[in-house]
Amino acid sequence: MTLTIAVLIPAHNEEATIGELVRACLDQPYPVEQLIVVADSCTDRTAEVARQAGATLVLETTHKDKAANQNEALPYITADVIVGFDGDSRPEPDCIGLMVADLERGYDATCSSILPLQETGFFIEARRFAYSLGSQWWRICQRTVGRLQVLTGASYAFRTNVVRAVGGFPGGLISADMDITWKLHEGGYKTWYTHKAFTLTIDPQTWAEYKAQMPRWAAGYFQNVARYRRLMLNWRSLLTVGTAMFDLVMLWWWVVVVVYNLATWQHLSMFRYMGYWFAGHTALTLYLVSRVVGWKKAALGFAPYTILNFYNKWLYTRSMFREWLLGRHYAAWTGRTGRKTVITPMSAPRRKALALIGALTGSAVAVAGGRIGSTSLWAAGAIAAVAIPLSMIRLRGNGKRRASAPTLPAQTGANTRTIPITIDAPDAVATLRLAKTAPPEDVATLQLPVVKLLDPDTETTLQTALGRR
Repeated sequence: MTLTIAVLIPAHNEEATIGELVRACLDQPYPVEQLIVVADSCTDRTAEVARQAGATLVLETTHKDKAANQNEALPYITADVIVGFDGDSRPEPDCIGLMVADLERGYDATCSSILPLQETGFFIEARRFAYSLGSQWWRICQRTVGRLQVLTGASYAFRTNVVRAVGGFPGGLISADMDITWKLHEGGYKTWYTHKAFTLTIDPQTWAEYKAQMPRWAAGYFQNVARYRRLMLNWRSLLTVGTAMFDLVMLWWWVVVVVYNLATWQHLSMFRYMGYWFAGHTALTLYLVSRVVGWKKAALGFAPYTILNFYNKWLYTRSMFREWLLGRHYAAWTGRTGRKTVITPMSAPRRKALALIGALTGSAVAVAGGRIGSTSLWAAGAIAAVAIPLSMIRLRGNGKRRASAPTLPAQTGANTRTIPITIDAPDAVATLRLAKTAPPEDVATLQLPVVKLLDPDTETTLQTALGRR
C-alpha cells in the first residue's frame, strides 16, 4: 500500500445512493486519503447526505457535464491515484485494492468489472449477461492487445499525474469515459483491466430508460473513433476497432443471407451448419458467463441478451451512418439531468456534397443498367439519382431534436431591435426588445441575463452591449 488514493464521485440527484456509496468506499480495506463528491446541479439532498456519510470534500457545481465536474475536483486532489465511481454505483470489497495493485505493477490506468446492482428483470438479465461475457472475453482480448476500448467511468483508477499530463478529463464528446481512455492511448500510457474487481451499478430497468441510454453509448463510440482516427494506423487500435466493426457488419450479413435463402428456397442445407455454429456459440457464451454469475443467471440472461443484441447492433449501425456519413452528432441525451435529446443538424457543405455524390452515383448505376439491358438496375439508379438529392433538402423541423442557433433579423424600427432566442422549451421563443437609448454615464455596457442554447456543445452566452455614445 504505497500509493495514496483519492476517491472522486461525480453525482447528480443521487440522494438515494450517495450515502451508501461513500460508506462502501470508506469501508474498503485499502485506506482512502481523500473522498471528494462533486454534486452537479442537484435539486435534492445529495451534497448534504454525502457530507453526513463522511466525504472529506463536497463541491457543488452547475456544469451538467461529467468531465467538467471531475476537472473541478482535480486541483484539490493530492493523492497519487484517482479512483472514480458513478454516483449510483457501489464497489464490492477489495475493489479499490485490486485496482491499485495493478497500478503498482506499473500500469497507468485500469478499471474494474461491472455488474447490475438490481437483482432481476428483462433488461437487468441482459446487461448482466453482457457484462459477464465482456469480462471473460472482449475485455480480456482487448487487454491482451493493449487497447481497451473503454475504461468504464463507473469504476476506474488513474494515476493522478497521468490525468494532469493529458490536460485533465477531456470533454466535448457524449461519452466521457471512452474519451479519456483513448486520450491515454494517444499519450502512450499503459492501460489495464482488473477483471477480478467488481462494482455494482444501477442499470436501466424499463424500455424507456434503456432506449434513452443506449443511443448515447452508440453515438459516443463513433465520435471517439472519429476524434482519435489517427490512432487507427496503429495495429493494436485497428485490430480492436476492426473486430468490433466486423462483428457489426457480419450480423447484418447473416440476416440478409437467411432472409434471401428463405425467400428463394435455395441452399437450405446451410441452415444445418448454421445450427451447429449457433449451438457451439451458445455453449461457449453460457460457459463464460457462468464463470462470473453461475449457470442459473447465465441461462436466464441468454435470451434477453440475444434479443437486445439485434436492437443494439441496429443502434450502432444507425449511429455510424449519422455520425460519420451525415455529420449529425449526438450532443445531449435524455438522462436524469432532465436535458432533451439534441442531435446537431447536417452542415450545408456536407448536405450539398452528399446530394451531388448521390446524384452522380445514381446516374452511373442507371447508365450501367441501360447498357447491360437491366431494367431493374436502370430504375434503381434513376430513383436514387432523384431521391438522394431530394432527401438532402433541409425541411423546417419542430425544434425538438435539432440544435439551433440564434438569428439576428434586420432592424424593425428606429429605436427597437428584435432578437429571437431559441430556449429549452421546444415551442417557446423569447423576444428581447432593447431601446437604443444612451446608458447612464457610469454604465459602460448593459448585459442581458444568460440564455443557454439548445445544443450543449455550442452553448454560448448571448450578451448585448450598448456602447457609450
